[in-house]
Amino acid sequence: YKEYQRSAETNGRDILSPKGADKANVVCIVNPCNPTGDYKSIEELKAWILENVQDNGVVVIDESMQIWVGPNFREDSMTNQTEFLEKTFKERNISIYVIHSWTKIWSCTGLRLGSIVCPTVSHCVELKRIQVPWSVNSPALAFLDEVVRDKEYLEETWRVTPIYRAQLIERLETLAKDRSWEYFGKSYLSWVWADLKDVATAEKAVELAKAAGVPVRSGKPGYERPTFVRIAVREPKQTDVLLNAWKDL
Repeated sequence: YKEYQRSAETNGRDILSPKGADKANVVCIVNPCNPTGDYKSIEELKAWILENVQDNGVVVIDESMQIWVGPNFREDSMTNQTEFLEKTFKERNISIYVIHSWTKIWSCTGLRLGSIVCPTVSHCVELKRIQVPWSVNSPALAFLDEVVRDKEYLEETWRVTPIYRAQLIERLETLAKDRSWEYFGKSYLSWVWADLKDVATAEKAVELAKAAGVPVRSGKPGYERPTFVRIAVREPKQTDVLLNAWKDL
């Protein structure tokens, strides 16, 4: 997910090398990471922040995909670490914000609905002071109020997503035959980050999927990974359409 990096570049920030040893004063972490599917447990994440962020720094953690972890997702969320957040701010003046976009899990991207947890009340007051007016509208709030009550939807999502994802990878392996395609991401996530190992194959896969009405995301624009595609985990009947489009890939 490159929006945070683009924002940093637009604001004239120096972008540090991920392989460098320098600590950063502003860090944005997408956890789980979209599209790679990497995920840090809460203890790994806390240790990483303490090791890699300067005193007086700012950390933004985007947990928009974290709910897919499963029924106990809150236990592995930074929002559940109030003592750590308070201690890190008091002892090192590191401000940690936690962002959630609620459009992903409930498939309502057009509503533009999200929330942010601030390190202190004063941080929240200051943020609201510069917040864009009407950033969330009434229909979006009404929608959220209703869907959070639908426990069956979440339980079914947590149950079937790993199953559908495993089936998708198995069918991709069959399609790949003797080609060494690779698949990345945690088993519970709603997408597969696939390396098709060949630029032409990846480009053709994107074109065929789009023509079939089941588009996949190319790894070339933005991510600069031209041999990769991001494939959504869907119901088998929708996966059938995609794999049928790719039968001669």
